[in-house]
Amino acid sequence: MKQAIPFETRVITALANHERLLQQVSQMKKQIGAPLAECPVMKKAGDWTLSAEQTKDLYDEKMLVKTHLWEAFNETVESDYGNQVLMGYEDQEIHLTEEDTGCEHCYAAWRVIQERRDVRQELGRARRALRMLGKSALKVVP
Repeated sequence: MKQAIPFETRVITALANHERLLQQVSQMKKQIGAPLAECPVMKKAGDWTLSAEQTKDLYDEKMLVKTHLWEAFNETVESDYGNQVLMGYEDQEIHLTEEDTGCEHCYAAWRVIQERRDVRQELGRARRALRMLGKSALKVVP
């Protein structure tokens, strides 16, 4: 017969898991930024010796640098139905690895972004587990 895990142990385990995932997401932000800083487009945009006229095409309307990663997330492709849609996961990967449109630094950042997406989903599950524990604690406490 299976023995029930004490409530206190479940709470501590859930809190530790939640904190571990939060720290992992925070660390991944740094892992995304480091390779992006090495992107040639990002370096050119940060070159203070160039005039504003020379760098104006490197920014979008929100003043974000149009790195290869930006292009992969914002480029559209023609769908099977003839309309323009944003690139899917596979198209983004192809775009970032092709010789003429890709960049190894942006591709490295893209891979971490994909991993971070999975970690964030796991973080959502951890938050729901904490809420469930909190609700069950409210039932016990008058």
